[in-house]
Amino acid sequence: MTFLDDKPTRIRPAVWADYEALCPLFAELDRFHREARPDLFVPIAGPVRSPGLVRGLIEGKDSAILVAERVEGLVGLALLIERQIPASLVRPARRVVEMENLVVTAAVRGQGIGRALLATAEAWARDRRIAALELGVHEFNEGAVGFYHRAGMQTALRRMQKAV
Repeated sequence: MTFLDDKPTRIRPAVWADYEALCPLFAELDRFHREARPDLFVPIAGPVRSPGLVRGLIEGKDSAILVAERVEGLVGLALLIERQIPASLVRPARRVVEMENLVVTAAVRGQGIGRALLATAEAWARDRRIAALELGVHEFNEGAVGFYHRAGMQTALRRMQKAV
């Protein structure tokens, strides 16, 4: 248990019993993306993440959902997936941990919860003897871009687009 902003916060792996509490966090993340880019993100019909998908991520040998828990319940999550990047003619094969999602509910942002989730994600990768934690972040998400830069992450690849 750590104390962030003088409140007890526990970062731990999610368990199946967390499913119902995870859904509002995923919904908050989805809503943010949908509002920023309605041309790319659409409302989901049905649960925000299916029970089968979440169970597979929680119980999978190459994935984890980390949660930030306070007395009031879950206030953040980080979704991690180990990926095998195959070799190419110019690049050796490698393993990375990709952080697919990181969300902290708006009511408690700025209290160190995102940093604690990110630090735990880094430890999860190190424990698996993986040297790199990677993620994708949309350019419109300036708050997240700044957060990741302040946490020491560097841009490794920039993906661009143009409507045609």
